[in-house]
Amino acid sequence: MKSKIVHFFGIKFFDVNYNFIIRLIKMKKGYLVMPAASALVDVSKNLKYLNSLRNSTAALLDSGFFCILIKIFKFYNVTKFSGYKFIKFFLDDSSLKNKKILLCNSSIKEDKFNYLFLKSKKFKFIKSYVCPMYSNINIIDRKLFNIINIYKPEIILLNIGGGIQEVLAYHIKKNIKIKTIIICSGAAISFFTGTQTKVGDIYDSLYLGWFRRFMDKPYQYSPRIIKSLLLFLVVVKTKIRISYL
Repeated sequence: MKSKIVHFFGIKFFDVNYNFIIRLIKMKKGYLVMPAASALVDVSKNLKYLNSLRNSTAALLDSGFFCILIKIFKFYNVTKFSGYKFIKFFLDDSSLKNKKILLCNSSIKEDKFNYLFLKSKKFKFIKSYVCPMYSNINIIDRKLFNIINIYKPEIILLNIGGGIQEVLAYHIKKNIKIKTIIICSGAAISFFTGTQTKVGDIYDSLYLGWFRRFMDKPYQYSPRIIKSLLLFLVVVKTKIRISYL
């Protein structure tokens, strides 16, 4: 089967495998995004967020619900490639073990767990940074920019909230001259460290990662799941086209 790009609101969702995606972002020195279904619901209303997604090198089809809606209402056969699956491949990618990595985390706890976990996976050069609470109005982080300029990471992993990390990645690309790869991985590493619900291969392959997280923390994830259902209306109303690689 030919590899596809799903064009949705000008965002390029790549229906490809890990090897293609990692080669692409290595070559382009760009940034990779993995928007969730709940984030895609508001994509047309949040222009700053939409612009950051449009300027990404590639987006992953992280949402199984989004893939199902495309199949049912647009008649395109696309396959989910979750952030969980991408990070699983990333962690086992021997070509990345000697790269200089900058971890940007949402809390001191996540910072500690993520750093130690990558060390346990034989990544040799890691620096970590705890991000402040960014506002939607001002997301430029001069301290982070200084760290990037001094450390010169080859890969930046943004392990912070969706809707914020993508905008931050766009600002880094606009303001930093260093050629680096940025991966907006959100909570994906936390699925492996155990600081968030461990999704597991079976749930992920069955498009049920959301259900596994709901079972663990129903009150926390119920609003997000309910909001995600509105993606049905967005997909039905929006023109989606496919191009082939």
